Amino acid sequence: MSSEPSIKAARGGERSGYPLPPRLRPQDATADPARMAAQILDAVVPGFADAAGIYALEQLLSDGTPVRQVTGTGQHSVVVRRLANRSAFADQPAFGAAFPSGEVVALTSGSPFARCLRDGAPVIFARPGGRTLQRISKEARTTLDRYTSFLAAPMITRGTTVGILLLAREPSAPMFRDDETQGPVDLASRAAAGIADSLALMRHRSVAEALQPPRPAVTQVAHGRLEIAGRCLPATGCDAGGDWYDLIPLPRERTGLIVGDVMGHGPLAAAVMTRLSAAAYALADLDLAPEEVMRQLNRTALALPQDTLVTCAYAVIDPAGQSCAITVAGHLPPILALPDGTTRVLDLPSGQSLGITPASYGEARIRLRPGTILALYTDGLVETRSRPFDRGILALRSALGRPWPDLDSTCEELAASPGETREDDTTIVLARIPPDPAT
Repeated sequence: MSSEPSIKAARGGERSGYPLPPRLRPQDATADPARMAAQILDAVVPGFADAAGIYALEQLLSDGTPVRQVTGTGQHSVVVRRLANRSAFADQPAFGAAFPSGEVVALTSGSPFARCLRDGAPVIFARPGGRTLQRISKEARTTLDRYTSFLAAPMITRGTTVGILLLAREPSAPMFRDDETQGPVDLASRAAAGIADSLALMRHRSVAEALQPPRPAVTQVAHGRLEIAGRCLPATGCDAGGDWYDLIPLPRERTGLIVGDVMGHGPLAAAVMTRLSAAAYALADLDLAPEEVMRQLNRTALALPQDTLVTCAYAVIDPAGQSCAITVAGHLPPILALPDGTTRVLDLPSGQSLGITPASYGEARIRLRPGTILALYTDGLVETRSRPFDRGILALRSALGRPWPDLDSTCEELAASPGETREDDTTIVLARIPPDPAT
């Protein structure tokens, strides 16, 4: 027999067990608290209750401020939002219309709902208070008339009040009893943990998106005289990472191309990446030589409050001169893919990674004939636990040597090459001076 507590309900003289769902784990959370709430209600309707709803504190939803204790001194002291509802009857659409998800409700301090939150204990009642009924729609009042027993359980997790789990039964079902409250209380606690995790994940993703806005997938610059395609993907399970790339328009129809990789992944790496990518763009925009951009960027990395280890490559491409100046800081060497299908790894002056000690950096100038692809990338593209980076670079060279219809499709396929599970952040950027159609 399972050790999980059960919710039991009487129906037609019989008692049926409705086990609570397994404990909600952090990895089970979604970034949609309404979806999480709807899944929770499936545990009690039908069976233990004929209808149910989950209400979250609006303060927690709007600004994420934890509510340690709910107090009620005024007419509108507790404001909640309905995340989800459920009815056991065929008229669920009408029920949903009467109690729409997302509706904000003000609870008076004397209502059983507010009392449940204030006391942190379940409350059984036969009907909502008169003031509550006055504030809801006619359709909602009519729908409530079909239920004769209600149970409100507080959703509390780790000392934080999240909201209310509300259950209702119609007259043909037994009224809620005091000895039935433990199951709903346990479910409400698990619901609170699941919704809190869902809200945390939602805020985490919002921060991640702010830290790491989407990079352009493909860009035409310099009046079509240079084609560039790029992909920047965080490691699997992360919403942000430490990789980045930027394109900087420069005087005389040149283009600066930066690719960087902050050690680690996740929000902390993304925060460092944000500061360094902004600094790198600003330095490149001054039209400094690549080696000077890297030297100044290293000074910025050294000035950050946290220990930082970053690899970076910066190239300035001149389509008119069919040339490219490149400098690297601890970064894997760029690859050239020639129009005849041959490839080569560029032999560049070595330069230490950013954020270690003050350093100077060398610079190389290469010929970039039309049709030749310059590939900049991070180690997540070529290195995994089962494949060293040198074998990964050979695989990348082999892929770049094949004929491709366009840079964007090439970039898309290469970015997907590590597989569905990315162990590290992955970035690939390709640049090419288009061949002259007349030749």
